[in-house]
Amino acid sequence: MTNETNNNCLLSSGLKALVLALIIGLVTSFFVNLWSTVFVVFLIAFAIGYVIFFLICKGRAESARDGRAVDIARAEMGMAAPEPAPAPEPAPAPEPEPAPTPEPEHAAHAEEVGAGEAKPELLTEPRGGQPDDLKKIKGVGPKLEKELNNAGVFHFDQIAAWSAEEVAWADEHLVSFKGRVSRDNWVDQAKALAKN
Repeated sequence: MTNETNNNCLLSSGLKALVLALIIGLVTSFFVNLWSTVFVVFLIAFAIGYVIFFLICKGRAESARDGRAVDIARAEMGMAAPEPAPAPEPAPAPEPEPAPTPEPEHAAHAEEVGAGEAKPELLTEPRGGQPDDLKKIKGVGPKLEKELNNAGVFHFDQIAAWSAEEVAWADEHLVSFKGRVSRDNWVDQAKALAKN
C-alpha cells in the first residue's frame, strides 16, 4: 500500500469515525446526564469506527492494487488485458398483442355441433328489446334464464321451434344442467307459452 493511499485511508477513516462518534455521543447524551460517561462513549465509538473504516479502506485499496499488478504482469508477458465483456444489448420490446375483441356472452356456448345434433337459432339480443319470461317454463329459474339469455335464447318461439337434433345440442351445450331440455320437455311447454 503506498503512502498516499495509506494517508487517504487514515484521513477518510478518521472523518467517518468522527461523524459516527458524534452521532453516538449525541444520542447517549439524551439518556445519560453524566458528561464523563458521554465522553467515554464518544471515545470508544470513535476508536471502533476508526478501526472498522480503516480496514474497509485498506481492503479496497489492496484489491485495486492486486488488479493493477495483474494488468502489469500481463503487459510484461505481452498479453493483452482481457477485453471487458460487451454490455448486453437490450432485448427488443415485445410486439404488443392485439387486444382481444370482446365476444358476446353467448359465444361461450357456441361449441362444435356433434353427430345427431344441430345448433338451434341463437340471437345476439331479444327481438324488440324485450325477452320473454323464460322462467314460466317448468325447470327454468332465474339463474337458468340468465344462462339461456347469455347463450342467445330469449323467446318461447325459439325453443318451440327446436327439432330433436337441436334439443340434443341444447341438452349438451346450452345449459349447465345436461339433459334438462328434453327431461322437462321445454319444447312442448314453449309451444303452449308462445301461443299466449
